[in-house]
Amino acid sequence: MSDKRRQQYSHGGGHHKRRQRPHNKHLYLVLDDWDKGFTIHKIDADSFFHSDDDDDDSSAARHLPEPPALRLEPPVGRDPGHGDVSFAALGTKIFAFTNQRCGLAYDAETGGLSMGAHAPAQMVCGFSASIAVGEVLYMLTYRYFDKQQPLSFDAMSWAPTSPDARQHPTEGWTWKTLPPPAFHSCVHSYALHPNGHTIFMTSSDDQGRMGTYSFGTVDCAWRFHGRWVLPFDGQGHFDGELDAWVGLHRDGYICACQVISPSFKSTAPCFYPDCKMTREDMLAKKSMTATLTYMGATKFCLVECAPAKNLEKRRSAYGSHDGCVIHLTMFGLKYNHKGELQITAHHRSTRSFLVSRHRDTFVPHAFSM
Repeated sequence: MSDKRRQQYSHGGGHHKRRQRPHNKHLYLVLDDWDKGFTIHKIDADSFFHSDDDDDDSSAARHLPEPPALRLEPPVGRDPGHGDVSFAALGTKIFAFTNQRCGLAYDAETGGLSMGAHAPAQMVCGFSASIAVGEVLYMLTYRYFDKQQPLSFDAMSWAPTSPDARQHPTEGWTWKTLPPPAFHSCVHSYALHPNGHTIFMTSSDDQGRMGTYSFGTVDCAWRFHGRWVLPFDGQGHFDGELDAWVGLHRDGYICACQVISPSFKSTAPCFYPDCKMTREDMLAKKSMTATLTYMGATKFCLVECAPAKNLEKRRSAYGSHDGCVIHLTMFGLKYNHKGELQITAHHRSTRSFLVSRHRDTFVPHAFSM
């Protein structure tokens, strides 16, 4: 890939232009550590790389600073035990969606909270893969109760809501229902192609056979690329310097995966995309969940949620609820002179925070803005 092309696609935005913001990037961490709902904590990313206090031992974990940037109390649903809240990011906004109710949008740039559009009736919040493409947010949700149409695919964007925008210049967030995919189960991994308009997804069909598909946001068409899988779990992030999709490998390593062409299709039974992995396993031994967030400029943040040690001594802080340790590891990546993927020593730092948990199915979210 040429330097010009690499710079153009370095953030996965393709031809979409992004506003340049002079302020430093922050990590926005969404947790279920509040008994009435959720909190969003704002963390200065630069402080990780300019501090000597590096300790990832859960016994030295500290509490997150108070107050958080936002506390969010969602409406009580008909089924309180169901994970009926989804979080996603688009631009400078973090969206909270609840089943068949009006969504909320928190603007990280202004600190304001505004009303969003109702989630589509067919969208089940809490079970989703979301990805921003330009100024549109795409969400694929799993409808576990619907055997005929188990997946719903929808796109949200800011557009005129009036049939005659000139006479009624009102605008707002709107949803569009898209063609559902050919696969029938939850998405295992997904990534945006550096062309800025093709979303790759790995899942399985109704017979349990794994395969990789893509959705073109320009022609709104699905394509099948063969019985092979993207090697990472969850979302992969394109980095222009590495010229690869970067993600968290199923074995706990960070991997840089070859970017697949939208026109590629393999008929071979054992095709594997070219993939390089770090030598070091990044996950804690008893990690419950882990996600990878792209910070830009070949820097990443690994977010782990692990059981807290010596929990009995801390139960007074949580009442009857469980506690966990959130490990945040920020690091840089590069290829060494042998072409091997390695973590840059001067760009790695870990912080640990002791928090409570109130929802067994909720996975912490981290957004870089």
